[in-house]
Amino acid sequence: MTELVEEKPGVRVPDAMPTTTLGSLADALGSLAGGVLADDARATTIGGICVDSRTVRGGELFVALRGTAADGHRFVDEAVRRGAAAVIVEEAPPASSVPCLVVASSSQALALVAARYFGEPARALRLCGVTGTNGKTSTAHLVRSILRRGGGRFGLIGTLGHGIDELVKDPHTTPDALTLHELFSEMRDAGCVGVVMEVSSHAVRQHRTWGLDFEVGILTNVTHDHLDYHPDMEDYRAAKAEFCYSLAGSHRRKPDGTLVYWADDATARSIGEGFKGRRVAVGTSPDADCRVDGVEVSLERTRFALHLAGGEVMRVSMKLLGGFVPANAAVAAVATMAMGASAAQARAGLEAVDRVPGRFEPLGGGGRPVVVVDYAHTPDGFERVLATCRHLKPRRLLVVFGCGGDRDRSKRPLMGRIAQRECDRCYLTTDNPRHERVETIVADILTGMRRSDDVVVELDRGRAIRFAIAECGPGDMVAILGKGHEDYQLVGGEKQPWSDRKQAEEELAQWRAR
Repeated sequence: MTELVEEKPGVRVPDAMPTTTLGSLADALGSLAGGVLADDARATTIGGICVDSRTVRGGELFVALRGTAADGHRFVDEAVRRGAAAVIVEEAPPASSVPCLVVASSSQALALVAARYFGEPARALRLCGVTGTNGKTSTAHLVRSILRRGGGRFGLIGTLGHGIDELVKDPHTTPDALTLHELFSEMRDAGCVGVVMEVSSHAVRQHRTWGLDFEVGILTNVTHDHLDYHPDMEDYRAAKAEFCYSLAGSHRRKPDGTLVYWADDATARSIGEGFKGRRVAVGTSPDADCRVDGVEVSLERTRFALHLAGGEVMRVSMKLLGGFVPANAAVAAVATMAMGASAAQARAGLEAVDRVPGRFEPLGGGGRPVVVVDYAHTPDGFERVLATCRHLKPRRLLVVFGCGGDRDRSKRPLMGRIAQRECDRCYLTTDNPRHERVETIVADILTGMRRSDDVVVELDRGRAIRFAIAECGPGDMVAILGKGHEDYQLVGGEKQPWSDRKQAEEELAQWRAR
């Protein structure tokens, strides 16, 4: 299992940044750029790329991005004063003392010049991208475990971080384009033959993965999430489809990629059926190209059978737990076989993974209550995790959860309704409130709950976990949802240390049967 290490503070700055010319970077833009650079401008030496005018260093190329909070075009003059050797913009400034490249899209341009600046590292790597609302992280870990059985080194980029043998934590599921190509360069130079990465809808819309030729793309599902960023579900769906459809087309330098999707999800099926390239539908229905059946879930194992397109049946017994595990494992297996893995390698890779941090991690048991820590923070995620908990037939099921502040408010009552429907008691508490009052967040959750007699509001998350575990007897189960692997709480502008797992372990160590 890949180890997690602490996030490196500040901006990643290599010991020695490469240098190139503005002309070389401009050539990477193709038809995206308007106009022609003069010869002396083309010869301008570029010693770095920057998107934050406050951190520009002498000799760097400044790319003015239009962000959700600020427009980089307002800071072009500042970037030049700080020593930018050239700028990329969507609108030419009235006057500029440095060469200026005008492009149709700064975000697309950033991806292309970042790739060129770091020596086009992605061209030397086999890329597998995983997108979807839920299951991206687990699926990506499973894919890499399988691909490693072939003997090659594969990097990993996603929610838990980026790295090869150990993961460095990163605040973004998919890093910005500049960081992404720097990581590709480091992984290539470290001997990696490929990279498995999660692709978020934010990354698609912000063109972080623009120009990448994925060999295989995986679509797990598309359900309610990120409506604080996307204007509606149709836009969110379109972002997922955009990634999937980028797997084929004349824009690619490499042969068309293959799309593998979980066909039990209606939206994933619709997107998959609209894909014009090679596609493989994986699901439980008889018409799926590869079919899952015989699912058995316990607190010890997850078992299932995967019927492959050629008639072979792969019987799998996994250490990862949860009713949703077979779906993630099946698409991972099929995707890796599309990349050349054998069925035996796929099975061995699936069965080797014993933990994905914060994904249905069971604690306790053996005469004590069972506590499950999970990252579920969407309505669909709640349904999946709590359904698995119910399937395990606990005497009573309790849940501890909150909702993130400054994020999509529309999912809060939905999560409250699901939690109350599935559980015997609900503890409502804090979960990364950011700049919102926890009381306001909890009030939103309560609008989806019909009764109050099985709801406890305890705004201190530690106390909520303590009270929930303390009231349990043998055979009871507590699901602590929302934070999973996270080791912090975001309160206001402060990042406070916190771990659901650590808190639960401490409470279980002190638990005594009543």
